[in-house]
Amino acid sequence: MPEELYLVPVGDVEGEILNYLYRELEETFGRSCTVAAPLAHPHPAYSENSEQYLSSYILQQLSRLDLAQACRVLGVADLDLYIPELNFVFGQAAKGGRDAVIALPRLRQSFYGLEDDEEVFHERVVKEAIHELGHTFDLDHCPNRRCVMHFSNSLADTDFKGQRFCAGCRSHLDGGRCQITLL
Repeated sequence: MPEELYLVPVGDVEGEILNYLYRELEETFGRSCTVAAPLAHPHPAYSENSEQYLSSYILQQLSRLDLAQACRVLGVADLDLYIPELNFVFGQAAKGGRDAVIALPRLRQSFYGLEDDEEVFHERVVKEAIHELGHTFDLDHCPNRRCVMHFSNSLADTDFKGQRFCAGCRSHLDGGRCQITLL
């Protein structure tokens, strides 16, 4: 059975954030993490109307990657993403599937005209990565506002929630429905 988490940069992504993220994901999920070769820049996903990229296109491209050792694949895009139902997304996942993607731009303070704060940015990236990977392990959004699986409608939601699964979500993962060992 595939055991590794794979991080796949989508286009140009700073190596520093990928290194930080894989260390955090290894600690959270108790699995080794590998940074894979980057996915080509998703030009066909670009919408001139919104000046954003369609995240479902990126998920489709990730699903085509032949990563035999991957239990899960997380695309990391330094691109502003959207889905038709929402004007932006912090990420998207194939619920119960292998693939997920997160978007970095709106997790930065500078996106909103504020001074960047690397620590806050890193916390947000980790929360969104764990959240989207949680969906791949068949978790739904959680009503507990402190749980990492709580839906983030805004950065205030992301900043308020924690980086860990609540007891209910954790029991779902630990209950044998998912082949995962949380540390």
